[in-house]
Amino acid sequence: MKERKTEMKKVFILFAAVLFLSGCGLTKEDLGMAKSTPDETQVSKRDQLVLPPDFDVRPQ
Repeated sequence: MKERKTEMKKVFILFAAVLFLSGCGLTKEDLGMAKSTPDETQVSKRDQLVLPPDFDVRPQ
């Protein structure tokens, strides 16, 4: 009976620690659970793709 109580305490403490840490923003970022949005000032636009004028010509 005493062993079961100590086991239940360990499970409860582990559950409380996981619940507490899951609420932290830094923990979510470290574990990859937080949604990351790109910074609009660092996003660069690419030019459109252009086909070469002689795309049917094969190299010799």
